[in-house]
Amino acid sequence: MDSIFLTEDSNPSAAPSEAGDAAIEPRPRLQFNLNSSKAIVLILVSLMAEIELKTAPADFRFPTTNQTRHCFTRYVEFHRCLAAKGDDSAECERFAKYYRSLCPGEWVEKWNEQRENGTFPGPL
Repeated sequence: MDSIFLTEDSNPSAAPSEAGDAAIEPRPRLQFNLNSSKAIVLILVSLMAEIELKTAPADFRFPTTNQTRHCFTRYVEFHRCLAAKGDDSAECERFAKYYRSLCPGEWVEKWNEQRENGTFPGPL
């Protein structure tokens, strides 16, 4: 594929075939040559414009830019919530979202292993 077409609703689609796809879908299209890095950047920017990234809200207990303690606390809060309300509790999902946005994946993997082995250093 040498080019990509973006419709007005910014959904990437393959080039129209000779069989008349253009008649089925008459929306205007923008064509970008994929051999151009500038075109690839434009495509990514147009697709990312619709993605909304969120992280944990500010917490007065953690006023500094170092968020290590904030990450650890949210991880512990999530697992305390699961222990108190059960694994199927939707209320605990906000804590999961918070620690997943704050904590590096390597830390979470290590903490999960420690919990399984009974050596996790935090209060659960």
